Amino acid sequence: MPKLGMEAIRRRQVMDAVIHILSTQDWRDLTIREVSDVAGISSGVVTHYFSNKRALTLDAINDAILQYVKALGKIEHRRGAIVDRLIALIDFVSQPSPPGIPDWRFWLGLLGRMPFDRVLQAEVQKVHRLYAEIVARLIEAGIEGREFRPDRTPQDIALKFVSAAVGMYALMVADPQDMPPERCRRLLLDLLGQDLGLTLAEMPAAPARLISKPA
Repeated sequence: MPKLGMEAIRRRQVMDAVIHILSTQDWRDLTIREVSDVAGISSGVVTHYFSNKRALTLDAINDAILQYVKALGKIEHRRGAIVDRLIALIDFVSQPSPPGIPDWRFWLGLLGRMPFDRVLQAEVQKVHRLYAEIVARLIEAGIEGREFRPDRTPQDIALKFVSAAVGMYALMVADPQDMPPERCRRLLLDLLGQDLGLTLAEMPAAPARLISKPA
């Protein structure tokens, strides 16, 4: 029987291993043996807590969603201009993630299995929906504060933005030389700025700044 308090530690080790494997390899490389090797624990311990590969994956997704939502929530509710928070959201998804936060490689690592598993599809789509909802709320706040003058609804802008971001993640994985993080960031800034009626411009070696388009 596991020692008191060890269950949480072992589960954390397993979750970290699954997220690492899916972030650096793909679905086919996710095996009980590989998880045990990466986590540094026996296969028996892994199967004690998780009956199969699918259970491992779903728990890892739920864990990743919690981490992801916490990080996005901090950006949404931080003090400062709305536009600065939107730029921070773009930085969050286009640049390497901070330690402990799964980045786009993790979500793309699930693509090989998604067409065959509706539950898995729903969980990954939940992440996209949550991200779009945060973007839409910030845009709504910017409209109320008369910072933005979009021709489309915040929900439509957010959906278009998130869809484009997902496509760019795939390009960053498929051809990182052609789509490095900085290019992805610049394209997302341009895309969102166009829909908001603004130009999100950057000066060299300086924070992003806001330039209003002429009326």
